[in-house]
Amino acid sequence: MFRGACLLALCLCLAAPLPAAETTIYAPGGCPVTPIQPQPDPARLPDPLVADLLDWIAAETAYDVSAIRADPPAVTFCDRGDAIFYEDLEVLVGDDIFGLYDAHRRRIVLVRPWDAADPRDRGVLLHELVHRVQLANRSWECLSAPEYEAYTLQARYLEQHGIDPGFDWLHIYFLSKCPVDIHPAQTP
Repeated sequence: MFRGACLLALCLCLAAPLPAAETTIYAPGGCPVTPIQPQPDPARLPDPLVADLLDWIAAETAYDVSAIRADPPAVTFCDRGDAIFYEDLEVLVGDDIFGLYDAHRRRIVLVRPWDAADPRDRGVLLHELVHRVQLANRSWECLSAPEYEAYTLQARYLEQHGIDPGFDWLHIYFLSKCPVDIHPAQTP
């Protein structure tokens, strides 16, 4: 199985030239994977879509979206199996990743295939836009804390489009929990 994953990663690397990378990471099984910068794909993102989703967020929350509307995050695309830079880390895009918001680069990364006509795909973009809005409007205890609210808004959006999101809410609850230091405090 690992040999197959290595072969697939190698085929992907040989199929398309990649820009020079800062470092090399390793996929499961020890296959080298070269991180890439996700690329803009304007043909896949209609101009009014981000503005429409920001309007929806403003109508459904008390968040101020005016600053984000004036300076929206960049939207880029990548493929499953790509290694990308995200939050100053190198991440291998697996089957469980559909989109990411990179606050350090103010960039949303959507995973192909992605179709603006599909409400589920628009829901992924909405989820990542929610993160941009959340971080612009308040402080959070940790990077994972905003997840529950973002998933709740994404679920509401999907339900308004007649789609059962099918989210595992217990998993999302634990995903949203901040790490807790369980070590006792040291006194001088």
